[in-house]
Amino acid sequence: MRLVVLLVALVGARDCGQDELNAHDISGCVSLTHMKLLGHGGAVWLAEALHNNSDLEILDLHHTKVGDTDALALADGLRNNRVLRRLALHNNKIRDAGAAAIGAALAENSALEFLSLSSNGVSDRGLAGIAVGLRGNSALRRLDLYFNLVGDVGASALADALTAGSSLRMVHLDSNTVGDEGARALATAVNGGAPLGELTLSYNRLKNGGAEALVAAAKESKAMHTLTLDHNQMVGGEALRKVQQSTDELKPRQELARWLVEAELAEWMGASGPPLLSPFAAPVRELQAHTRSGLLDLRHMDEAQLTAHAALADLTADERAKLASVVLRKVREAVGSAHDEL
Repeated sequence: MRLVVLLVALVGARDCGQDELNAHDISGCVSLTHMKLLGHGGAVWLAEALHNNSDLEILDLHHTKVGDTDALALADGLRNNRVLRRLALHNNKIRDAGAAAIGAALAENSALEFLSLSSNGVSDRGLAGIAVGLRGNSALRRLDLYFNLVGDVGASALADALTAGSSLRMVHLDSNTVGDEGARALATAVNGGAPLGELTLSYNRLKNGGAEALVAAAKESKAMHTLTLDHNQMVGGEALRKVQQSTDELKPRQELARWLVEAELAEWMGASGPPLLSPFAAPVRELQAHTRSGLLDLRHMDEAQLTAHAALADLTADERAKLASVVLRKVREAVGSAHDEL
Protein backbone atom coordinates (compact mmCIF):
# COMPACT_ATOMS: atom_id res chain seq x y z
CA MET A 1 0.00 0.00 0.00
CA ARG A 2 2.82 2.40 0.89
CA LEU A 3 4.49 1.65 -2.47
CA VAL A 4 1.25 2.47 -4.32
CA VAL A 5 0.97 5.81 -2.51
CA LEU A 6 4.59 6.60 -3.37
CA LEU A 7 4.10 5.77 -7.05
CA VAL A 8 1.00 7.95 -7.21
CA ALA A 9 2.92 10.82 -5.64
CA LEU A 10 5.79 10.43 -8.10
CA VAL A 11 3.46 10.34 -11.09
CA GLY A 12 1.70 13.48 -9.87
CA ALA A 13 4.90 15.43 -9.23
CA ARG A 14 5.67 18.06 -11.86
CA ASP A 15 7.69 21.17 -12.65
CA CYS A 16 5.42 24.15 -13.10
CA GLY A 17 5.40 27.74 -14.32
CA GLN A 18 3.16 30.51 -15.60
CA ASP A 19 0.35 28.24 -16.79
CA GLU A 20 -0.17 26.78 -13.34
CA LEU A 21 -0.07 30.22 -11.75
CA ASN A 22 -2.66 31.51 -14.23
CA ALA A 23 -4.84 28.48 -13.49
CA HIS A 24 -4.40 28.96 -9.72
CA ASP A 25 -3.43 25.31 -9.42
CA ILE A 26 -0.03 24.16 -8.14
CA SER A 27 -1.20 20.80 -6.87
CA GLY A 28 1.58 18.28 -7.40
CA CYS A 29 4.10 20.98 -8.38
CA VAL A 30 7.55 20.33 -6.90
CA SER A 31 8.93 23.46 -8.54
CA LEU A 32 7.46 26.73 -9.79
CA THR A 33 9.95 28.59 -11.89
CA HIS A 34 10.50 32.07 -13.33
CA MET A 35 7.27 33.57 -14.52
CA LYS A 36 7.52 36.81 -16.53
CA LEU A 37 5.31 38.77 -14.15
CA LEU A 38 3.90 37.66 -10.85
CA GLY A 39 1.60 40.58 -10.04
CA HIS A 40 0.27 41.37 -6.58
CA GLY A 41 -2.81 39.24 -7.08
CA GLY A 42 -0.58 36.33 -8.05
CA ALA A 43 1.61 36.91 -5.01
CA VAL A 44 -1.38 36.91 -2.66
CA TRP A 45 -2.82 33.76 -4.20
CA LEU A 46 0.55 32.02 -4.17
CA ALA A 47 1.08 32.97 -0.53
CA GLU A 48 -2.24 31.36 0.35
CA ALA A 49 -1.28 28.28 -1.64
CA LEU A 50 1.99 27.99 0.30
CA HIS A 51 0.18 27.56 3.61
CA ASN A 52 0.63 23.93 4.59
CA ASN A 53 1.59 23.03 0.99
CA SER A 54 3.07 19.54 0.90
CA ASP A 55 4.58 19.47 -2.60
CA LEU A 56 6.40 22.63 -3.65
CA GLU A 57 10.14 22.48 -2.89
CA ILE A 58 11.56 25.12 -5.26
CA LEU A 59 10.04 28.55 -5.90
CA ASP A 60 11.93 30.70 -8.39
CA LEU A 61 10.44 34.18 -8.76
CA HIS A 62 13.52 36.05 -9.94
CA HIS A 63 12.99 39.01 -12.28
CA THR A 64 9.21 38.96 -11.86
CA LYS A 65 8.86 42.53 -10.48
CA VAL A 66 8.13 41.33 -6.95
CA GLY A 67 7.97 44.31 -4.57
CA ASP A 68 7.57 44.83 -0.85
CA THR A 69 3.81 44.24 -0.72
CA ASP A 70 4.27 41.00 -2.66
CA ALA A 71 7.13 39.95 -0.37
CA LEU A 72 4.95 40.60 2.68
CA ALA A 73 2.29 38.30 1.28
CA LEU A 74 4.80 35.58 0.40
CA ALA A 75 6.37 35.87 3.85
CA ASP A 76 3.01 35.10 5.41
CA GLY A 77 2.83 31.95 3.30
CA LEU A 78 6.22 30.82 4.55
CA ARG A 79 5.28 30.87 8.21
CA ASN A 80 3.75 27.44 8.44
CA ASN A 81 5.21 25.91 5.28
CA ARG A 82 7.23 22.74 5.97
CA VAL A 83 8.32 21.75 2.46
CA LEU A 84 9.75 24.69 0.46
CA ARG A 85 13.57 24.43 0.42
CA ARG A 86 14.65 27.07 -2.12
CA LEU A 87 13.22 30.57 -2.60
CA ALA A 88 14.78 32.72 -5.33
CA LEU A 89 13.73 36.38 -5.29
CA HIS A 90 16.73 38.02 -6.92
CA ASN A 91 16.48 40.82 -9.51
CA ASN A 92 13.27 42.23 -8.08
CA LYS A 93 12.08 45.37 -6.26
CA ILE A 94 12.18 44.17 -2.66
CA ARG A 95 13.31 46.75 -0.13
CA ASP A 96 13.73 46.68 3.64
CA ALA A 97 10.09 46.11 4.55
CA GLY A 98 9.82 43.03 2.36
CA ALA A 99 13.16 41.64 3.49
CA ALA A 100 12.30 42.16 7.17
CA ALA A 101 8.94 40.41 6.68
CA ILE A 102 10.68 37.41 5.16
CA GLY A 103 13.11 37.51 8.08
CA ALA A 104 10.25 37.41 10.57
CA ALA A 105 8.78 34.44 8.72
CA LEU A 106 12.10 32.58 9.02
CA ALA A 107 11.64 32.50 12.79
CA GLU A 108 8.58 30.28 12.22
CA ASN A 109 9.88 28.28 9.27
CA SER A 110 11.81 25.03 9.58
CA ALA A 111 12.23 24.03 5.93
CA LEU A 112 13.76 26.81 3.82
CA GLU A 113 17.46 26.15 3.16
CA PHE A 114 18.34 28.68 0.42
CA LEU A 115 17.16 32.28 0.16
CA SER A 116 18.27 34.64 -2.60
CA LEU A 117 17.46 38.35 -2.29
CA SER A 118 20.31 39.55 -4.48
CA SER A 119 19.90 42.55 -6.79
CA ASN A 120 17.07 44.17 -4.88
CA GLY A 121 17.19 47.25 -2.64
CA VAL A 122 17.86 45.70 0.75
CA SER A 123 19.84 47.88 3.15
CA ASP A 124 20.89 47.58 6.80
CA ARG A 125 17.35 47.60 8.17
CA GLY A 126 16.30 44.76 5.88
CA LEU A 127 19.26 42.55 6.75
CA ALA A 128 18.79 43.35 10.44
CA GLY A 129 15.22 42.06 10.09
CA ILE A 130 16.46 38.89 8.43
CA ALA A 131 19.04 38.49 11.20
CA VAL A 132 16.31 38.63 13.85
CA GLY A 133 14.52 35.76 12.14
CA LEU A 134 17.73 33.76 11.82
CA ARG A 135 18.10 33.71 15.59
CA GLY A 136 15.07 31.44 15.79
CA ASN A 137 15.79 29.46 12.65
CA SER A 138 17.75 26.22 12.31
CA ALA A 139 17.12 25.45 8.65
CA LEU A 140 18.50 28.23 6.41
CA ARG A 141 21.91 27.25 5.05
CA ARG A 142 22.60 29.79 2.30
CA LEU A 143 21.82 33.52 2.08
CA ASP A 144 22.53 35.49 -1.10
CA LEU A 145 22.43 39.29 -0.79
CA TYR A 146 24.89 40.50 -3.38
CA PHE A 147 24.14 43.74 -5.26
CA ASN A 148 22.19 45.40 -2.45
CA LEU A 149 22.73 48.34 -0.07
CA VAL A 150 23.96 46.52 3.03
CA GLY A 151 26.55 48.32 5.17
CA ASP A 152 28.22 47.83 8.53
CA VAL A 153 25.02 47.84 10.60
CA GLY A 154 23.44 45.05 8.58
CA ALA A 155 26.62 42.99 8.46
CA SER A 156 27.04 43.37 12.22
CA ALA A 157 23.44 42.26 12.81
CA LEU A 158 24.09 39.19 10.68
CA ALA A 159 27.29 38.52 12.63
CA ASP A 160 25.30 38.64 15.87
CA ALA A 161 22.88 36.05 14.46
CA LEU A 162 25.79 33.83 13.45
CA THR A 163 27.23 34.12 16.93
CA ALA A 164 23.84 33.25 18.42
CA GLY A 165 23.81 29.93 16.58
CA SER A 166 22.47 30.53 13.06
CA SER A 167 22.72 27.48 10.80
CA LEU A 168 24.03 29.44 7.81
CA ARG A 169 26.82 27.75 5.85
CA MET A 170 27.16 30.18 2.93
CA VAL A 171 26.81 33.98 2.96
CA HIS A 172 27.26 36.10 -0.17
CA LEU A 173 27.46 39.86 0.40
CA ASP A 174 29.38 40.94 -2.70
CA SER A 175 28.72 44.38 -4.15
CA ASN A 176 27.38 46.08 -1.03
CA THR A 177 28.83 48.82 1.20
CA VAL A 178 30.23 46.78 4.10
CA GLY A 179 33.27 48.41 5.73
CA ASP A 180 35.68 47.55 8.49
CA GLU A 181 33.13 47.54 11.31
CA GLY A 182 30.98 44.94 9.59
CA ALA A 183 34.01 42.94 8.49
CA ARG A 184 35.40 42.82 12.03
CA ALA A 185 32.02 41.74 13.38
CA LEU A 186 31.85 38.89 10.87
CA ALA A 187 35.43 37.92 11.72
CA THR A 188 34.50 37.79 15.40
CA ALA A 189 31.58 35.48 14.59
CA VAL A 190 33.87 33.16 12.63
CA ASN A 191 36.41 33.22 15.46
CA GLY A 192 33.60 32.33 17.83
CA GLY A 193 32.87 29.13 15.95
CA ALA A 194 30.17 30.15 13.46
CA PRO A 195 30.21 27.21 11.00
CA LEU A 196 30.52 29.29 7.84
CA GLY A 197 32.06 27.40 4.97
CA GLU A 198 31.86 30.22 2.45
CA LEU A 199 31.84 34.01 2.87
CA THR A 200 32.14 36.43 -0.03
CA LEU A 201 32.58 40.20 0.33
CA SER A 202 34.01 41.33 -2.99
CA TYR A 203 33.31 44.89 -4.16
CA ASN A 204 32.61 46.37 -0.73
CA ARG A 205 34.31 49.08 1.33
CA LEU A 206 36.69 47.07 3.44
CA LYS A 207 39.94 48.63 4.55
CA ASN A 208 43.12 46.98 5.75
CA GLY A 209 41.97 46.25 9.29
CA GLY A 210 38.73 44.54 8.36
CA ALA A 211 40.33 42.54 5.57
CA GLU A 212 43.14 41.31 7.82
CA ALA A 213 40.66 40.36 10.55
CA LEU A 214 38.68 38.22 8.11
CA VAL A 215 41.80 36.60 6.68
CA ALA A 216 43.01 35.69 10.17
CA ALA A 217 39.60 34.30 11.12
CA ALA A 218 39.41 32.19 7.96
CA LYS A 219 42.87 30.80 8.58
CA GLU A 220 41.92 29.64 12.10
CA SER A 221 38.45 28.39 11.14
CA LYS A 222 37.93 24.64 10.92
CA ALA A 223 34.92 25.11 8.68
CA MET A 224 35.79 27.79 6.12
CA HIS A 225 36.94 26.76 2.67
CA THR A 226 36.15 29.95 0.72
CA LEU A 227 36.73 33.61 1.57
CA THR A 228 36.49 36.13 -1.27
CA LEU A 229 37.57 39.72 -0.68
CA ASP A 230 38.49 40.79 -4.21
CA HIS A 231 38.09 44.36 -5.45
CA ASN A 232 37.94 46.15 -2.13
CA GLN A 233 39.79 49.16 -3.43
CA MET A 234 40.82 50.56 -0.04
CA VAL A 235 42.74 47.39 0.88
CA GLY A 236 46.42 47.74 0.02
CA GLY A 237 49.99 47.10 1.05
CA GLU A 238 50.64 44.23 3.44
CA ALA A 239 46.92 43.66 3.96
CA LEU A 240 46.40 43.13 0.23
CA ARG A 241 49.30 40.69 0.18
CA LYS A 242 47.66 38.73 3.01
CA VAL A 243 44.35 38.65 1.16
CA GLN A 244 46.04 37.31 -1.96
CA GLN A 245 48.02 34.78 0.06
CA SER A 246 44.85 33.65 1.82
CA THR A 247 43.23 32.92 -1.54
CA ASP A 248 46.09 30.55 -2.37
CA GLU A 249 46.12 29.00 1.10
CA LEU A 250 42.41 28.18 0.96
CA LYS A 251 42.62 26.39 -2.39
CA PRO A 252 43.58 23.01 -0.84
CA ARG A 253 40.59 23.35 1.50
CA GLN A 254 38.32 24.08 -1.46
CA GLU A 255 39.65 21.03 -3.29
CA LEU A 256 39.08 18.83 -0.24
CA ALA A 257 35.56 20.21 0.27
CA ARG A 258 34.68 19.69 -3.39
CA TRP A 259 36.01 16.11 -3.33
CA LEU A 260 33.99 15.27 -0.22
CA VAL A 261 30.80 16.61 -1.78
CA GLU A 262 31.36 14.88 -5.12
CA ALA A 263 32.09 11.64 -3.27
CA GLU A 264 28.80 12.07 -1.36
CA LEU A 265 30.62 12.12 1.95
CA ALA A 266 29.46 15.66 2.76
CA GLU A 267 27.12 18.40 1.53
CA TRP A 268 27.75 22.06 0.83
CA MET A 269 24.80 22.94 3.04
CA GLY A 270 24.59 19.88 5.23
CA ALA A 271 22.78 19.88 8.55
CA SER A 272 25.94 18.73 10.33
CA GLY A 273 27.97 21.61 8.92
CA PRO A 274 30.08 22.53 5.88
CA PRO A 275 32.16 19.80 4.19
CA LEU A 276 35.29 20.47 6.25
CA LEU A 277 33.37 19.62 9.43
CA SER A 278 32.47 16.20 8.05
CA PRO A 279 34.02 13.33 10.04
CA PHE A 280 35.54 12.19 6.76
CA ALA A 281 37.48 15.43 6.16
CA ALA A 282 40.42 14.72 8.47
CA PRO A 283 41.13 11.14 7.29
CA VAL A 284 40.78 12.11 3.62
CA ARG A 285 43.19 14.98 4.19
CA GLU A 286 45.68 12.73 5.98
CA LEU A 287 45.49 10.11 3.22
CA GLN A 288 45.56 12.82 0.54
CA ALA A 289 42.79 10.78 -1.05
CA HIS A 290 41.35 13.92 -2.63
CA THR A 291 44.44 14.25 -4.84
CA ARG A 292 45.47 12.10 -7.76
CA SER A 293 48.92 11.45 -6.35
CA GLY A 294 47.44 10.44 -3.00
CA LEU A 295 45.06 7.99 -4.65
CA LEU A 296 47.87 6.43 -6.66
CA ASP A 297 49.89 5.99 -3.46
CA LEU A 298 46.99 3.94 -2.08
CA ARG A 299 46.68 1.63 -5.08
CA HIS A 300 48.33 -1.35 -3.37
CA MET A 301 45.95 -1.35 -0.38
CA ASP A 302 42.91 -3.59 -0.14
CA GLU A 303 39.70 -2.85 1.77
CA ALA A 304 40.85 -4.53 5.00
CA GLN A 305 44.14 -2.62 5.03
CA LEU A 306 42.49 0.68 4.30
CA THR A 307 39.78 0.16 6.89
CA ALA A 308 42.46 -0.56 9.49
CA HIS A 309 44.55 2.49 8.53
CA ALA A 310 45.41 4.77 11.46
CA ALA A 311 43.92 7.76 9.58
CA LEU A 312 40.45 6.18 9.97
CA ALA A 313 40.82 5.38 13.67
CA ASP A 314 38.38 8.05 14.88
CA LEU A 315 35.57 6.91 12.58
CA THR A 316 32.86 4.44 13.49
CA ALA A 317 32.97 1.00 11.91
CA ASP A 318 30.26 1.97 9.41
CA GLU A 319 32.07 5.20 8.56
CA ARG A 320 35.36 3.35 8.03
CA ALA A 321 33.68 0.89 5.69
CA LYS A 322 31.97 3.69 3.76
CA LEU A 323 35.14 5.75 3.36
CA ALA A 324 37.21 2.71 2.37
CA SER A 325 34.67 1.81 -0.32
CA VAL A 326 34.65 5.34 -1.74
CA VAL A 327 38.44 5.71 -1.67
CA LEU A 328 39.06 2.35 -3.34
CA ARG A 329 36.61 3.26 -6.08
CA LYS A 330 38.43 6.54 -6.60
CA VAL A 331 41.77 4.67 -6.61
CA ARG A 332 40.53 2.42 -9.42
CA GLU A 333 39.43 5.46 -11.40
CA ALA A 334 42.80 7.18 -10.88
CA VAL A 335 44.75 4.06 -11.89
CA GLY A 336 42.59 3.63 -14.98
CA SER A 337 43.13 7.24 -15.95
CA ALA A 338 46.90 6.89 -15.45
CA HIS A 339 46.96 3.82 -17.71
CA ASP A 340 45.00 5.66 -20.40
CA GLU A 341 47.65 8.37 -20.45
CA LEU A 342 50.52 5.92 -21.05
